[in-house]
Amino acid sequence: MTGRPSIRRLVAGVAALTGAGAGAAALAIPESAPAAAAPLIQLNRACYQTAQKADLRGKGFDPTSHWTARLDGAAFGTGTTDSAGHITATFGVPSHLRKRSTGEDSYKLVVREGKHSATAGFLVTHLNATFAPQSGNLATLKVRFHLLGWFSGGSLYLHYVSPSGASRQDRKLGAPGGSCGHLTTAPLKLFQAFTPKQGKWVLQFDKSATYKATTVPRVAIPYKIS
Repeated sequence: MTGRPSIRRLVAGVAALTGAGAGAAALAIPESAPAAAAPLIQLNRACYQTAQKADLRGKGFDPTSHWTARLDGAAFGTGTTDSAGHITATFGVPSHLRKRSTGEDSYKLVVREGKHSATAGFLVTHLNATFAPQSGNLATLKVRFHLLGWFSGGSLYLHYVSPSGASRQDRKLGAPGGSCGHLTTAPLKLFQAFTPKQGKWVLQFDKSATYKATTVPRVAIPYKIS
């Protein structure tokens, strides 16, 4: 007998929720939890010189779980995530360019952990400086300078070092472009501001505005004039 009033009160409460108060009740429904962020891996550079070390960082993986890495589809390395699901690793990029490479090779790195995976791409180049043609009438000879692997920032210079070891001219060639720092010039006179004497010259390429034999990095090309 004592239960009937309670039932009436409960029915009245339900009626109130289905009436004018229904909209307010709908606002009280909790929202679903946000979806977990997708796993992500990042490298410390977009381009590396051959045999250079690369730093890998990852997040969004399961904690303390085994992961594997593949480079262009080939097994490349393994590790374990930390307690937060993060990855920290260092690896060496390929030590040489591919056959018939144009001076810049592209690679795809894939990291998998359980049902998770993430991908990052990077480029590999090498430090180099060349010019062509390398022979002709020095009074009129024009060449294209082609420089690879100097990374972005700053400008590239050519230093003419005489047979006696003295700097004869410091010449600005331009700024390297792209992630790997390449530069190909328009046709330019090989010796622009002076007529070289006979002997073994050295053409040194670097990012220093003034010549130093110890500048790093540098590429030095011997050039014999007879």
